Amino acid sequence: MSKLFVFVVATAIAVCSAGLSDFKSESTQEQDNVVLDVDSAEDSEPAAGGHSYLYTSSAAAASAAAASNEYDDQGHLGAGLGATSGSSSGAELSSLAHTSAVQAKNAVLNQHTQGSQAAYGIKSTLASAAHGAAQAAQAALVGKQALVHNLKHQLNEAQQQLNIEVTHYQQTNAAAQAAKEAAHHAQAQLNTLSAALASAQAGAQHSQQAAAEAANASAAQHAMVIQAKNRVSSIIAQLQASISDLQDTEASARKAAAAAHIAQNNAAAAGAAIVAHANAAKDASAHNSISSHSGGYHF
Repeated sequence: MSKLFVFVVATAIAVCSAGLSDFKSESTQEQDNVVLDVDSAEDSEPAAGGHSYLYTSSAAAASAAAASNEYDDQGHLGAGLGATSGSSSGAELSSLAHTSAVQAKNAVLNQHTQGSQAAYGIKSTLASAAHGAAQAAQAALVGKQALVHNLKHQLNEAQQQLNIEVTHYQQTNAAAQAAKEAAHHAQAQLNTLSAALASAQAGAQHSQQAAAEAANASAAQHAMVIQAKNRVSSIIAQLQASISDLQDTEASARKAAAAAHIAQNNAAAAGAAIVAHANAAKDASAHNSISSHSGGYHF
């Protein structure tokens, strides 16, 4: 499609250019030969001019077609007429078609205005020029139609590509939105886990502090328990020693009490004996007063 379009455009440009060139040269020749008579004009074989123009136009078209065959690997034109862009070719074709139509109309007007003065050869030349301009306009029309068809084809492809890109964009946008929502959800989970981790770390620190305080309290209490045990052991030892001393003291007290009782009994017995002896002595002194002066007490 691209090669055919470029070939048609190049051919139309070549034909239009050749037709305009021949028309300008023939118009100049017409002005030079306007004083010729009709007889000399009738001997000039007007058909030859037409054939010459057709040959020239065909050769120019063939040359343009040969130039249009220069493509690169992607099917695009290289240097020469084919290198013209689609927009510039369309504008040039429109300009050439308009110019060709104006020149063809001017040729017809020249036929009427110069009717009696111009020879048959001049009219024939003008007719040939009008024919060439018509062919150039037709070639420009064909090129313009090919350009419009190619642009429509490119527009269709561009619209299809646009639809594909829009679909891809919608898919990628949906994927991006899903990824964004997933990222927000993950961030929320991370924030929750971070808060839980911070709370757990604070709880662990408090627990460690409480454990350390409890360990210190336990150590202090253990020391107090040991101290209390030592005190109990000391008191037990003192108690045992006191009990032993008490037992010894009780034994000594019992012995002392027994000895005191014996001593009291002995003293009572001795007193009773003394009283008895005293009573006996009184009785004896009453009978023998002399013997109380010479002797002592006898038991």
